[in-house]
Amino acid sequence: MKNVDELCSLIQEIIDEAGGHAEEKVDPGTPLLISGLVDSLTIMRIVALVEQRTGIAFPDASVVAKNFRTPTALWEAIEVVRGGATHEGAVS
Repeated sequence: MKNVDELCSLIQEIIDEAGGHAEEKVDPGTPLLISGLVDSLTIMRIVALVEQRTGIAFPDASVVAKNFRTPTALWEAIEVVRGGATHEGAVS
């Protein structure tokens, strides 16, 4: 996974597989939690696939609501875990 657009596609795929349907395509600013598009089980599926596709281990401390507000927030958290982000505090 190379960018937030690929992450959006992954999230869309998971939502569709779970039987949920976004009214519009998931984009970097889509509100995931507020809209009800994701729940705790969906979040765990996202984490598992992110780990599989990126080869990183997503720490439990990073699996918090603020990192799942939007795909952009999650991407920033992924970048912090990878060690390549400049957004301090995006993980906690």
